[in-house]
Amino acid sequence: MDGFKQSLKNMGLEGCHEIVSAGIGVAAKNEEIYDHCEQFLLSGTDIIIGYMNPLSAEFIHPLFEASGKTLIVLDSGYHFPAFSEKLSNAWFISLQGGLCTRVITQKAIEDGFRNFAFSCSFYDAGYRPSYIYAAAAEEKGGSIVFNHITSLKRSDFTLEPLAEFLEKERETALLTTFCGDMAEDFFAGSRGMAGYCKVYGTGFTSDETWLGKIPYPGYEWTAAVAWSKNLEIPENKTFVQIMDGLKHGKANLFSLLGWEAARFIGLENMMFDGMAIDSPRGKVYLNPENGFSEAEVYYATVSEDGHTGNCLLKDIHEASVTGAEREGLQKNIEYIRTIETNTWFNAYACLES
Repeated sequence: MDGFKQSLKNMGLEGCHEIVSAGIGVAAKNEEIYDHCEQFLLSGTDIIIGYMNPLSAEFIHPLFEASGKTLIVLDSGYHFPAFSEKLSNAWFISLQGGLCTRVITQKAIEDGFRNFAFSCSFYDAGYRPSYIYAAAAEEKGGSIVFNHITSLKRSDFTLEPLAEFLEKERETALLTTFCGDMAEDFFAGSRGMAGYCKVYGTGFTSDETWLGKIPYPGYEWTAAVAWSKNLEIPENKTFVQIMDGLKHGKANLFSLLGWEAARFIGLENMMFDGMAIDSPRGKVYLNPENGFSEAEVYYATVSEDGHTGNCLLKDIHEASVTGAEREGLQKNIEYIRTIETNTWFNAYACLES
C-alpha cells in the first residue's frame, strides 16, 4: 500500500484516486477473497489490486468478467496458473519466483555441476520452486541426488543429514529455497558447510529485507533475484530514496509490486495488454497473450557486509538466459496441468504464526 501511494505521489497523482482496503489474511480462502471483491465492486470500485495466487485469481475472475472491472494480481511467482487461456479482466504483476528458480539452476549447470542436493523448509516445499529445481536440473542433464526438507517445528530444525552428505559428496552443489526466518535458520545452521559446498538460491531466499538481519554464514553463495535495492537504474534510485525515506526497509519486494501497480494504472488506465513501464527493476512488460508481467532476472552474489557482519547482495547483473528460461518455465507449467498435484494456497510468503 505504501509503495502504491508513494508511486502515485511521485507521478503527481496524489489524491486523484479513492483508495479503500480489506484484509484477506494469508490469501488462502478463495471464498473470503470473493466476498470482499464482490462488496467492493457493488460499491463502485473500478480496479481491485490483490496479493494472491493465480488459482485464487481464477476463482474470483467471473466477478470482474461480469462487471467489466479490472483485477490486478500482485504475484510472487511461486504458484503455477491452472488456466491455459488468458483471463480477460485480470493482469498479473509477478516477482517471477519460478523463473528465478530456472535461471539459478542454469547458473549451477554453467558452473559445471550435474549432481545436486536440494533443501527447503516444510513451508517452501508446498510451492512450485521445489518442482522447478528438479525439472530444470533433469532437462539440463543433471539430477537431484539428495533431498532435505527441514521440520515445520522450529525446535526440530537440523541440517545434519544434509551436511554429512555434502561433506562426502564434494562434487554436489546445493539448490535451496527458504524465506524469512526459515532462511535465517538455514544459513545459521549451514555455517559448518563453509569451504566444501557451493550453494545456489532463488527469489525470496536472497530477500534483502532478511539478508540484512542474517549473520554471514562464512561462505558466499549465488542467487537469482527479481530486484535489488542496489540496482543501478535511475527509477530504482528514486524508489529506494522515497520508500526508505519513509522508514528504513520500506523499499522491498512488496512495496515494489505496489509501486509498479500504480505505474500501470496512472490516472485512469484499466486495460494493460502490451503495456510496458519503467520500473525500479528495469522495464516491465505485460504480455497480452497470458496477462503476466515479464521483466529481467538478475544474478547476484550474497556476501558479507563488512560494517554489520550480516549478509548483502553484490555483483548484481542481468541474467542473459532469462528469455530461454521463461520458455522452459512455460513448458513446466503446461506439464503440471496434465497431472494431479498439491500446493499450499497461501500467497507466498504469508504464514499464520
